[in-house]
Order: sequence, then structure tokens, then C-alpha cells
Amino acid sequence: MKNIRGLLILVISLLMLSGCNEDEKQPVSTTNTEEISLDKETEKELLALTEEIFSLLKESNYEKVAEKVDSEHGVTFAFYADFGNPEGYGGEYVNLTKQEISKSNDTKYLWGADESDKEFEMSLDEYVQQFLLRSWGRREVDYSIITFNEPAENFAGVFNTIHDYYPDAKYVEYYSPGETEHLFQSLRFIYQERDGEWYLIGIARDVATL
Repeated sequence: MKNIRGLLILVISLLMLSGCNEDEKQPVSTTNTEEISLDKETEKELLALTEEIFSLLKESNYEKVAEKVDSEHGVTFAFYADFGNPEGYGGEYVNLTKQEISKSNDTKYLWGADESDKEFEMSLDEYVQQFLLRSWGRREVDYSIITFNEPAENFAGVFNTIHDYYPDAKYVEYYSPGETEHLFQSLRFIYQERDGEWYLIGIARDVATL
């Protein structure tokens, strides 16, 4: 009887020791939870900021758009998806300062070229209205899908290089599937954080090349 009682005590002791070891192996940590919560807050903030900027572009209110622009970087308008590439697929991309955007006028800029080497030179407002809000100046675009920091679709062609050149940047994508695969169009609004605030540093246009 004593042997049985002793055996039971030994088994119970081993089980309690095992439970203690499991507790030691799995300390309570809130780091991942905090990071997820912070990412969600950033996503919510940038989705709202992008919605505001998109509305301002449709209204041609560049003075208000300029308030959202990074004071040091300005805004780079990538004619294709390879944002940050110093030798853009469509040629050297246009970079405008806060002041240049705020005082939008009839100044002509060379925004890029298509695969036939046809160049597109026009004012900022003409570019926004014809190439960002429309597709190649021909048809209106319905941006029905919105994603955060990732593309809605991955297509062969000019690659999305945002995080290659700006690993800490975040972006919001407005995506229009189009009636066929070759009629899709995306706008990527790219942001960089400075002193705890997010500022617009780029707008990349992703389309099927002509």
C-alpha cells in the first residue's frame, strides 16, 4: 500500500513539474499583438489619407494635395510600376516639390513614353486627368478594388519596385480590373513616415504597356 501511495506521489510530482516547464517555455508576450495593432492603425490612417488625396486630385485642388506631400522628397510620378528606379521603364520620372504642386500651372513635363517611344508631355493637371483618372487619356477608370501595401494582382511586365527602393514605405493601391487582362490599371499612392507623420512621396501608375 505504501508503495502504491509513493508511486502516486511521484507521478503527481512529475506532472506538476512538467506543467511548470511548459509555463516557462511559453512566456506571455504582447509584442506581436502590439505590432499587429499598430499596422492596423497605419492601414486605417493611410486608407483615409489616400481617399482624401484621390478626391482632391479629381477636383484639381493641388494646393490641398501639396499639404500631404513630403517636404524633402516631394512627389515622384512613376509612369509605370517601377517606382524608385532611376532609369524608369518609361524614361526618367517626374519629381515635383510641394511648392511646384501647390502652384500647379501650365508648365509642361515629360511624364514618360510608351513602347513605341511616343512621349507624353503635358501639364500636371492634364496628366492627372488623362492618365491617372483615365486610361491613356481614352476611357474612364473605375477603381473598384483597394488594397494596402500589396498589389491586387501580379502581372508579367514592369515589376512593382516600391519596396526594393523604399523598404520602409507603405502604399495604398487603387485597382481597376478592366474588361480584359490588358485593360487593367492601378494607382499606387506611396507614403514615407517622417517625425511620426505619414507623407505622400509618390504616385505610381501600373498599366499594360502599349
